Amino acid sequence: MAKQTVGARLADLFHAEGIDTLFSIPDPSYSAVHGRALELGMRIVAPRHESAGVHMADGLSRVTGRPQAVMAGMGPGVANLVPGVVCAWIESIPVVVIGTQRVSSALSAVRHGRFQFTPQIRLFEPVTKYAAVVEGAHRIDEIVHQAFRQATTGRPGPVYIEIPSDVMGATADFGPLVPPERYRLGPQPAPAEVVEAAAKALRAAKLPLIVAGTAIHTSRAHGEFKKLAELLKCPVVPSAGGRGALPETHPQVLPFLGAGEQACQNADCVLTVGSGVGEPMHFGGPPLFAPRERQRWITIERDAASIGMNREFDLAMPGDLRAVLPQLTAALEKLAPFQPPEELAKWRREYEEHRQRLIAEAPDSVPIHPGRSIATVRESIPDDAVLVRDGGATALFEVAYGQQRSTEFLWTSKFGHLGTGLPYAIAAQLHFGPERCVYLISGDSAMGFNLMELETAVRHNLPVLVVVNDDNHWGMEVMVQKMIMGRNVECRTTPLRLDQIARGFGAHGEYCTKTDEIGPAIERARASRKPAIVQIKIDSEVNANRMPEFQKFALWYAGNY
Repeated sequence: MAKQTVGARLADLFHAEGIDTLFSIPDPSYSAVHGRALELGMRIVAPRHESAGVHMADGLSRVTGRPQAVMAGMGPGVANLVPGVVCAWIESIPVVVIGTQRVSSALSAVRHGRFQFTPQIRLFEPVTKYAAVVEGAHRIDEIVHQAFRQATTGRPGPVYIEIPSDVMGATADFGPLVPPERYRLGPQPAPAEVVEAAAKALRAAKLPLIVAGTAIHTSRAHGEFKKLAELLKCPVVPSAGGRGALPETHPQVLPFLGAGEQACQNADCVLTVGSGVGEPMHFGGPPLFAPRERQRWITIERDAASIGMNREFDLAMPGDLRAVLPQLTAALEKLAPFQPPEELAKWRREYEEHRQRLIAEAPDSVPIHPGRSIATVRESIPDDAVLVRDGGATALFEVAYGQQRSTEFLWTSKFGHLGTGLPYAIAAQLHFGPERCVYLISGDSAMGFNLMELETAVRHNLPVLVVVNDDNHWGMEVMVQKMIMGRNVECRTTPLRLDQIARGFGAHGEYCTKTDEIGPAIERARASRKPAIVQIKIDSEVNANRMPEFQKFALWYAGNY
């Protein structure tokens, strides 16, 4: 092969991994990467802030099931990556992060005042699975291979590679590229004997139940999961991040806040699929679930180190969902057919009646009731739309009044990182294309974190639909501050016309003060085929003080269980 720079080789290595999009501000320190990436037909998306770029890579990984890449320039650019990397770390998302650095000779110099310099790798070591410096051209292949190996093995997560500027521009004859299947494993199955034992235990159960976790989304195992769930015919209770593993219109789905609580407490065998059964689900214990002596637990989890951490198990199937779910389905198909439990239809009816009652009881008021806003938006959006969620109080209203009708749902369910919504929506629209409706439901405070990324959507002609429940407050904080100190401090924000800001970006903007304005506004926004903000003026008092299921949220969040 002809000689090439380390930067060009990095682009080749990414391309071999199936990466077709790089998120990076156009910093000159990695121009060689960009130049080769364009030759390979890769897409380059420049965010307006490096942290938002990490969120975009995070979001693209969620909707593709593959690691994604983000780059930033030395010093402040790399420092700006940190919040996004922390989020990906907590959320277990495989993002490959590239940071450039000053020339190698500057790294160990004993000098004050080095411009755009900080010991960058130390920032990332605590929040990545792997962090390394490429010390010479001959190391680039092995370090990139190790980065992808670490990002995708066991519990996925971000990795960090640092390349000094002189190394990035160094040239070498690297030889042929090694295909990924020769340096890292693909989806791993579980031991056959454990799968057989799990199938027999599920068959013997009187009331089995499935807890559906976020990993069903991130591993893109929706089809395999649907086949298993419909074979078992049992209740399916999604975790906070597992919403949409099966659409909430599916007759087996019960939300864990509400009708699903009864199923969780009464099941005699619980199968967890890609879920750590975390804090919102009381770590798999009472009061949401029954004590150990009354429930048998079976788990499917790719990270062996996480199995049994939150709840003791009876059987564990370590392996990737894409491999293990077909194994378990095949084993179950050899056994007698399952029948739906009698209780399921009753619990499902209770869920549907509860949701409809909530909506019916929400007044058609001015300002608009936040729950009625959510419900009206839901009925104005296609059932196959991709839902992205952001915000605090808005998230609780969306859970209660919304309904996840597709298998595409993005939210930072483990970290609750505000500001991820618009970057996630941009990533989803990049992947699914302009014909698929991608809509973000956000509060106005959360929207403020990365509002400039609307320009990114405009620049790339991405018709993301952003719905903002606007109360001019930090909504969730209003209630909590009053509970703690009897007053509010800095909770009220300046009223903003986000619709006008959108039009200033070249996007579409709508402003709604009445419920009957919402549907037509969404229709016009979608017809524009532009990125759009539909700003809905909601009742701040209701939003802050009548959040649905707030007491249950406060119960587990305060650790009182």
